[in-house]
Amino acid sequence: MTSAYILVASILILGGVLAALGDHLGSKIGKKRMRLFNLRPRQTATVMTIATGILIASSTLTLLFSLSKSLRQGVFDLDRILAERRAAIKQLEKELQTARQEKTQIQKELETAITAQTSAKKRLISINSNFQQSQTQLKKVAQQLSTVQSDVSTLLQDRQQLQQQKNQLTTQKNQLTTQLNQRQAQVKTRDQEILKKEQQLSQQDQLLSQRQNRLQALETEQKQLQSAIDAKDTQIEQLDQAIAEKDINLEQRENKLKQLEIQLSYLRREVEVLEQYYQTYQDLRERRIAIVRGQVLAFGALQVVNSGDAKSIVAAVDQILQQANLSAIQATQPNATNPNLQIIQITKAEVEQLVQQLQDGREYVVRILSAGNYVLEEKEIRVFADLAPNQRIFEENQEIAAVSIDSQNMSEGELQSRLDNLLAASQFRARRAGVLGNIQVEDGRLTTIISFMDKINQLDDPIDEIKTVAVDKTYTTGPLKLRLVAIKDGEILFSS
Repeated sequence: MTSAYILVASILILGGVLAALGDHLGSKIGKKRMRLFNLRPRQTATVMTIATGILIASSTLTLLFSLSKSLRQGVFDLDRILAERRAAIKQLEKELQTARQEKTQIQKELETAITAQTSAKKRLISINSNFQQSQTQLKKVAQQLSTVQSDVSTLLQDRQQLQQQKNQLTTQKNQLTTQLNQRQAQVKTRDQEILKKEQQLSQQDQLLSQRQNRLQALETEQKQLQSAIDAKDTQIEQLDQAIAEKDINLEQRENKLKQLEIQLSYLRREVEVLEQYYQTYQDLRERRIAIVRGQVLAFGALQVVNSGDAKSIVAAVDQILQQANLSAIQATQPNATNPNLQIIQITKAEVEQLVQQLQDGREYVVRILSAGNYVLEEKEIRVFADLAPNQRIFEENQEIAAVSIDSQNMSEGELQSRLDNLLAASQFRARRAGVLGNIQVEDGRLTTIISFMDKINQLDDPIDEIKTVAVDKTYTTGPLKLRLVAIKDGEILFSS
């Protein structure tokens, strides 16, 4: 604020001084009646006054543009920055609208699935009720069958007893044949009694036959009920399978809905961050961006030998965070005098989660990344941690990329372009494979590449292709050292 006051005061003083000088000069020219370019004295004074005004305006603009970088950016770059912000906001609004439409569609599908599940549950309850009624009826039939079987057993015993009595009477009749005349009355009485017994036996046989027919009918009905019960059981199993499939589909839809809600929440946070940047676009206009989103502020390989030693894990994480803080200070506040100033911000939960993941004893690569774009003189830099296993990516002499060339029919510029494409492809594949450290050719000196190009230009016969291979075993932490290899007819001619 003090520098702004000084700038305004300097402009006012300079304008006043130049105006006074212009007036004084115009007065002298008017008094002496001087002429310039064969003009009249009055016109000459007018020309000098105009020149003085132009000098005042040009000196003012020169002073402003030379001392205020923000004013230069505001005058020449404001429209471009606003156009970029408007395009980004429109794109995010389109993505947010698409996410909302997908959420509405999934909610409709979820409601349809819930309705189908409710209907299936009602049908299952009805089937269970019918099954209970069938079970009750089956118990009643079984009780009736048991009663009939008991009655049949009793009638069989009575018939057997009557048959025994008949046999006894027949024996007595044979024995008393000689006494027929004397005991005729007794025989007639016995015959009548036998006749009555035979009639009772016939009636009991008819009753037994009816009971057997009824028993067969009950057995047939029991088989039919058992078949109906088996069919109901099969239908219940099919409904259970359908309900299980609906539950699985519903769970998948719920998981998809949760993912979309997470994406929607992320988009909302992005929109809030963009709105915050849009509201503070004056800062972005006045100061250049020092740290971009996703920029690596610090990274390192960590391996915990003793998983129970939490203090050593926390100390290692703090060391990486301090490196990230120092990198952030150097990027946003290059003139800072206090290197211990804390400007990066990370939540305690993220640090605790990072420490917990490092306790499994494996070697990891920890990267501290910027969560947004930050300009010079920022006081707080939001960061987050990224954790990846430190594993072997490339073996020694493993091929990374290759490009075909015709050194005899290519100019030096075309050959350099092919080599640049090879190095770009190698870097892309290495990054995609998981290499996080530096990627360089051999020792990283430019003379190595120049020497390799000279060898190609000095050859009399053309070569077929150039390959890049890994010099050593390369892990996630890097560095990846590339060796350039010239190939002809499948054989290595030379390397870098």
